[in-house]
Amino acid sequence: MGTYELRNHKQGKMICLIVIAASFLFAILFGFLYYKELKKRPLIKYPTYTLSETSWTSKDVVITITNPSEKISEYSFDGGVNFQESNEYVVPENGNFSLAVKDINGRLSKVVPIAIRNIDKNNPIINMENPTTVQLGTAFNLKTGVIVTDDESGLNTEYSVTPKEIDTSQEGSFIVTYTAFDKVGNYSEKQRTIIVKDVVGKTYYRYRTAKVENFQCEPYMCNCVVTNAASENKSCPTGYSYQEPDKCCQTCYKMCTKTTWGDWSEWGQTKVNPSTTVEVETKVE
Repeated sequence: MGTYELRNHKQGKMICLIVIAASFLFAILFGFLYYKELKKRPLIKYPTYTLSETSWTSKDVVITITNPSEKISEYSFDGGVNFQESNEYVVPENGNFSLAVKDINGRLSKVVPIAIRNIDKNNPIINMENPTTVQLGTAFNLKTGVIVTDDESGLNTEYSVTPKEIDTSQEGSFIVTYTAFDKVGNYSEKQRTIIVKDVVGKTYYRYRTAKVENFQCEPYMCNCVVTNAASENKSCPTGYSYQEPDKCCQTCYKMCTKTTWGDWSEWGQTKVNPSTTVEVETKVE
């Protein structure tokens, strides 16, 4: 009986040793395979970056790859076709770019696409009829025949005209300057010669009238009025209403007006005189 138990004890001990040895060998093998797999992976999976300008700008935009430099040997801004040692790339005009890096083990990261669309280095474009002949004694809008556009960021404000009007009651030649800025400061200026004279031909008129519309004032257009009288007697200045619990005359119910211009009429030979509510343009043919 004692011999049988001793034999079973030795067998159990041997099985344990075999299991431990097998587990140890499996752990070594797994660690080796995992290490080989890690060696295949790039140290940088995706490039990260910053831009020197994110709003509309007339400057070059600099793309900077911001991953740790000690893990990177080369940088690419065209998806891995060409590489450079610097992590910065200067973009002079709008376009599409593909960021990638090669790590110190020579392995390539994933490609990150980026589109630059906020560069505007083009000046506004001013097109006009030049020179322009105006019939003696007729009104002339200096913006007639002028088109100002911007191809990127858009015009900052409506273009300016200097002088704002000319005297057409006597013959003469006038130089008018048109100036336009876009939203990033690009600038254009163009001059136009306007000749006032009595020409042989027919004078045509077209006009548009102003429309005055009423609308309810917005709250921000009204001032909040706080006085002892208003608080105690609950009375407010004209155009405001009293509101609890603020004890403040703040709700505006004034009616405001705004002026909009209607469409231009067809050209005709019937003379039309300009006024505060009628704008007139003329041409001679």
